[in-house]
Amino acid sequence: MGIEKMNIFSKIRQYAGKWQLSDSRNFSAEEIAAVERTEVVTSQYGNSVCFFMKQGGMSFIPLSNQSNVGVGESIDMNNAKLLTLSKQGEDDILRVEA
Repeated sequence: MGIEKMNIFSKIRQYAGKWQLSDSRNFSAEEIAAVERTEVVTSQYGNSVCFFMKQGGMSFIPLSNQSNVGVGESIDMNNAKLLTLSKQGEDDILRVEA
């Protein structure tokens, strides 16, 4: 009787490589209408866009590495893109490209 050999990589955990762009879209009219103003701010892992909401409060989405907007500047939501990045075994993340 022969011993069946199993591929070792089918038994051990695999780690995904880089984050990959899975979606790119414009901000919707509803999203734009909900925001009073935007400002690029420093955050723990680089710059983020702070969205000051008309109803009060703030939301933050990190800025993509390809963006050319500096701290203290605002972004034009009509021209900015909302990027979704995916990686196997991880939750999707959002970035703003402006």
